[in-house]
Amino acid sequence: MPRYIYPVVAEQGEDGGFGLYFPDFPGTAIMAPDIYTAIRDAKDMLINLLLDIEDKGENAPPPSTPDQIQLEDPNDKIVFIDVYMPPFRDEAANKSVSKNCTMPKWLREAADEAGLNFSQILQNGLKEALGLDQRKS
Repeated sequence: MPRYIYPVVAEQGEDGGFGLYFPDFPGTAIMAPDIYTAIRDAKDMLINLLLDIEDKGENAPPPSTPDQIQLEDPNDKIVFIDVYMPPFRDEAANKSVSKNCTMPKWLREAADEAGLNFSQILQNGLKEALGLDQRKS
């Protein structure tokens, strides 16, 4: 599913900070000094939860409606977080990973002296060997 909208419950602490949790994802909690940071962090958490669920081939739980959520304090608020997954899926797919490469010592030394970027050369070589468009990241 490309777009998800989930409720998150925002609780203001006595210190002025905020705690947020997703009723549909038990065990989730965000603590932050202000509401803006809390919502940003909650959105990041939701994205990672959904990426994990999608990667496992599972279905995300249906989002609760406001009338299904029991607020523990009348001052708590329900906020909805909307995430459109394709940009985050693409970002996760393009995240760099480390791969060891074995080569003769003389070749490594020559490449170091020439100031060559091993990672870029390996990426370009793999793309060429796989017949992939060089412009794709």
